[in-house]
Amino acid sequence: MYFKLPKRFIIFTFVGISGIVVNNAILYYAKEYLFVPIPIASLIAIQLAIFNNFIWNHRFTWTDREMKGFSAIRTGLIKFTMVSWIAGVLNWIILLLLTHYAGIYYILANLIAIFIASILNYFLNDLWTFQTQRVKD
Repeated sequence: MYFKLPKRFIIFTFVGISGIVVNNAILYYAKEYLFVPIPIASLIAIQLAIFNNFIWNHRFTWTDREMKGFSAIRTGLIKFTMVSWIAGVLNWIILLLLTHYAGIYYILANLIAIFIASILNYFLNDLWTFQTQRVKD
């Protein structure tokens, strides 16, 4: 049996990879060079990755559902941030549990957490943030 992933999910995955790079780079830099505790560094890293991912998802993943004008983009960014923080909180909790209780290295724990949270993130953004615009009569 052959299973084919939707093109949108594949693009979302590539955008997500850029977010993983941003997230882990900020997390690592904040912890190792700025001596920020992992829980705080992770929150900063998640938010910066959210901004990164919104820009690229808006540009490439959901191009058929384009947001026209500043107001629509601002609303989209707010919705994307809200949805992404639902997944971001899951990411944050998993990261802290894996590092604290399982003793997993924080970068590896973050990668595991991102993987789990990204599935939720995709579906929530597809259903709400980048929903098909309804034509008003």
